[in-house]
Amino acid sequence: MHIAMHKAPTAADLAATPEAPHSPQIQALAQSLGGNPFKIHQWVHDHIHFHPSHGSVQGAQDTLDKQRGNAYDTASLLIALLRSSGIPARYVYGTVDIPIAQVQNWVGGAATAHAAQQILGQGGVPNVILTRGGVDVAFRLEHVWVEALIQYHPGRGTRHVPGQSQPDAWVPLDASFKQFDYSSGMDLQAAVPFDAHALLAAAQQGARINEAEGWVQHLNTQAVDARLRAYQNQLKAHIQSHNGGNSTVGDVLGTRKPRIYSLPYLAGTLPYAVRARAAPMSEIPARHKAQFQYAIYADQRSAAWGDSPLLQWQVPTAEIAGKKLTIAWVAATPADQQAIEALIPTPAPGQQLDPSQLPQGLPSSIHLKPEIRLDGQTVATGSAMRAGAEPVGVGGFTRYGSSNQWDTSRDQLIAGQQTAIGLSIQGISQGQMQRLKERMEATKQKLEQALALPPNQRAAALQGITGEHLTGDMLTATVWGYFASLQSYGAIAGSQAQVIDLPALQYGLFHAQVQPRKPFGLVTTGISFKGLNMDIGHVRSIRWVKDDDPNSPINNKPELTQNGKTAAQNRWIAYNKAKGQYSSAQEHATPEAFWVDKNQCRYTDENGNIKNPTLQPCAEGISAVKAIAIAQQQGQKIYTITQANAATALPKLPIGGEIGAEIRNAIQAGKEVTFHEARIHEHGWSGYGYSIVDPETGAGAYLIEGKG
Repeated sequence: MHIAMHKAPTAADLAATPEAPHSPQIQALAQSLGGNPFKIHQWVHDHIHFHPSHGSVQGAQDTLDKQRGNAYDTASLLIALLRSSGIPARYVYGTVDIPIAQVQNWVGGAATAHAAQQILGQGGVPNVILTRGGVDVAFRLEHVWVEALIQYHPGRGTRHVPGQSQPDAWVPLDASFKQFDYSSGMDLQAAVPFDAHALLAAAQQGARINEAEGWVQHLNTQAVDARLRAYQNQLKAHIQSHNGGNSTVGDVLGTRKPRIYSLPYLAGTLPYAVRARAAPMSEIPARHKAQFQYAIYADQRSAAWGDSPLLQWQVPTAEIAGKKLTIAWVAATPADQQAIEALIPTPAPGQQLDPSQLPQGLPSSIHLKPEIRLDGQTVATGSAMRAGAEPVGVGGFTRYGSSNQWDTSRDQLIAGQQTAIGLSIQGISQGQMQRLKERMEATKQKLEQALALPPNQRAAALQGITGEHLTGDMLTATVWGYFASLQSYGAIAGSQAQVIDLPALQYGLFHAQVQPRKPFGLVTTGISFKGLNMDIGHVRSIRWVKDDDPNSPINNKPELTQNGKTAAQNRWIAYNKAKGQYSSAQEHATPEAFWVDKNQCRYTDENGNIKNPTLQPCAEGISAVKAIAIAQQQGQKIYTITQANAATALPKLPIGGEIGAEIRNAIQAGKEVTFHEARIHEHGWSGYGYSIVDPETGAGAYLIEGKG
């Protein structure tokens, strides 16, 4: 047994920390488990799935919400539950050896050691494969576990009673390392084969194709839609033919269930060989904490040159996981506040304010300052700018396993534009969505109650209701919904494609959009309120095929290796491209789902049927893939430019300026660019949609350029 002799704990071994808080939910769970260390360890082991990343990322509460976390975060949850029960507990960092097959199972059902190493490497987990006689036998990796000071004898931890038992040993506990039982689900690709060649032939019926110039025109989208609908109906029929028509998601996609902790006591040992260990820690050191940072610069040049930002904020991700983060622009001075209030008309005595009389914008004479707010509380304030100024945001995360290497993205902001920074810290949890829903329902109820009162009593009834409760919550719900849809895609499409697809450290913006007023395109005179705009620029994942053995049946197909890459690489690239296109489509589909009530407007359903024909058309969003689809429907040429056809195709590029230069630079760097030949004018928006894809990885940017 590897049990440490009793050494007196410190106050820090019982303290709540940002990573291991004593939240009401954690305290309630600890109480339901009787504060017993055996039951606490067993519960965490049996309920929390492993996420293959390195460093403190989510913290205990978010790990509990997601029922998933890495070794650090699972240790934090275990420590939070133990300390909430009055049991001293601490972290231990070390190097361990784990058999190859067990690691493959642990990280998500990888079929090879190389596939498991790809997943661990993308998650930043330091690891090497150990060989013996030329055969891979084990992974040596950096890991974290827990030590708890309990009464181990008698009962091996099962008889420990908080506040009564006399601790006699620091006992090692690891609730993150476990094995899973997998069920394969339905093999829909084998049962209902998808004929990609027939789909391509259908698309090309009546189409014009010029390979030399890299364009297609008049693709037969009706034939494509018909074939896809027929295939979807075949899939539905196949699924309904099983299990009496009552197939569950697990029946279709397969399941992954942790093997329960089977011992009736705490083992007192760790389930792997420990090769080295550091001194125990009461808290996770800063160098092991993933960080998020957001800065706002005056303009593009300031951001590019690294000038002093107007605002800068940095925080460990465990302190913001599952929480609402927004950017608000507020009056810079009392005089600016008075100027804003002066724009709001005063209704006649006894009359209500007519919403149509509210200002449709702000003049540039009003100065605003940015605030970053966490769950409605201001955590950072920046310098003032004129309304309509166009600062640049730079946000991002430290890379997995590194405290000083940053992965950042740039965002175009506008002074006066309210924004939700949607954070997906290794995914979106049902718990955070439920808490937001409850808060929004409470706000709705308060608004309805206020409207039922006489006008002179409404202001008092609405005390405490701010823009954070209204705009902030709605914007946040939408952008969280976007990331939740990507998460679902990863589970569903990844299962069928035999790909491990897990969310990493991501963020995106959803704006209550404003547009700078620029007469003659020169001086900004203010802003006009315009609608909504989703801008998702930082999507990251941990993703690789489960089986990258070239001799496996799934990879033993000549068409998968004709370009010099391995079959596994080409499967991964194809999946990345499909996920990128889906992600782009969700930039218009998610806002439509959240903000458009289709009972109140006219639309065309997925079968081509017009619904509510007598009503006004529904508002629609624009994304890159939707803009390209609209251009295709209009008969425009759709170009795909590579280095091979750049000489003939690039002169056709209709986009100039910085965007045109970006596209040309991307092509010179070996990227593939898809765009349409002319501006589209749809749904009150005018502009272009285009994509820039790396053919070596399938990763891409799906962008729009225009106004509306």
